[in-house]
Amino acid sequence: MQTWDPYTRIWHWLLMLGIIFQYISGEILDDQIQNHAIVGYGLLGMMTFRVLWGVIGPETIRFATFIPTPTHLLTYITGKQSTPYATHNPLGALAVLGFIVIIFIQSLSGLFMTDDIFFTGPLHSWLTGDITDIITRMHDWAFNLLLLFVVIHIAAVLYHRFTTEPYIIKAMLTGHKPIAHNYQTLTTLQLHLRAWLCILISTIKIVVLINYVPEWLGIEDELWY
Repeated sequence: MQTWDPYTRIWHWLLMLGIIFQYISGEILDDQIQNHAIVGYGLLGMMTFRVLWGVIGPETIRFATFIPTPTHLLTYITGKQSTPYATHNPLGALAVLGFIVIIFIQSLSGLFMTDDIFFTGPLHSWLTGDITDIITRMHDWAFNLLLLFVVIHIAAVLYHRFTTEPYIIKAMLTGHKPIAHNYQTLTTLQLHLRAWLCILISTIKIVVLINYVPEWLGIEDELWY
């Protein structure tokens, strides 16, 4: 049965590509900081989309569906429930929340940063130098934490791939898991209308944040993208 809708699957793989590019552009290449910033804005929009989609999207990907209670989490960790889940298992659910929070921290902190050469974030001048230095360090720490989450995520996927869920990777490509569930589905029209509403809101948020918020805060024009 279908578990992951097309928008969730596209979001997942775009996120993977975005993280890879951010690592390469931020840690390896010296001349991609402007593109690094642009992709960072895109990731901020994607996180906004995922939060909205987790509220009004298909039931299988709503936060209310898969965020575990402490009792449920303990039951899973102690191995008292070993049957595969139609959506995220409890630890996977916490990983989803962790990725969203960390990437929000990453992308928002980037708005206050500068490399003093090619890029200055649109909100850089709003805070004092000491605070922006702290935010810069937070940006670095959060990215290291993000890489740790990525490694754990890949290890967990491979573990389940070769143990209880051999279809786990294919499911994120096709959307289907061989597990029956009673979650309500959206009609095709409902799915697309809700998804594009989330995309529209996320896009407007980024445009406003980059092009209008600095002016509203009285920030002088600087070199930023």
